[in-house]
Amino acid sequence: MTEADTGPGTPRHNRNGPMNVRKGHKREFRSPANRHRYEHRTAGARIADRVTASFGSWPFIVGQSVIVLLWIGLNLVAWAGGWDPYPFILLNLVFSTQAAYAAPLLLLSQNRQAERDRIEAEHDFRVDQLALQYLFAWHRDAHGPDCDCVQKLGPAVDTVLARLADDVIAREATANP
Repeated sequence: MTEADTGPGTPRHNRNGPMNVRKGHKREFRSPANRHRYEHRTAGARIADRVTASFGSWPFIVGQSVIVLLWIGLNLVAWAGGWDPYPFILLNLVFSTQAAYAAPLLLLSQNRQAERDRIEAEHDFRVDQLALQYLFAWHRDAHGPDCDCVQKLGPAVDTVLARLADDVIAREATANP
């Protein structure tokens, strides 16, 4: 699978991890943390994912718009006054009920996304730490155990970072008197 097959705008792209979501196909993940979370979801989490995915889709928006237009149209032209005459109190109740369920589901989805982001950030941090350890080991092996190049650069880098921080603070102070 190439980047062109899974890039943004293609049907199989999903920033949360699963790249191929058709039934019967193996799912691919960018991060082991996403794989673990996906494979160990509870039934409630699976239902919440499906419902929030459908609420945020164009078919849902178009379908709901068609239903509302039909509802209003049939009630305006209905013989015998229709089942929900103007001002459409029953339709208002349906929307209120839908909103009462949609809002908590969307908040649940946001909480689950925040947890996914946190787990992925922790995984990335562990990978970065491991890469840094390998880099230091490679540097030590390449330059010998007596080379203290990295230790010599540490204070110089700290000095440059301190100067940059002072410059940023000074610029913010002059820009916002």
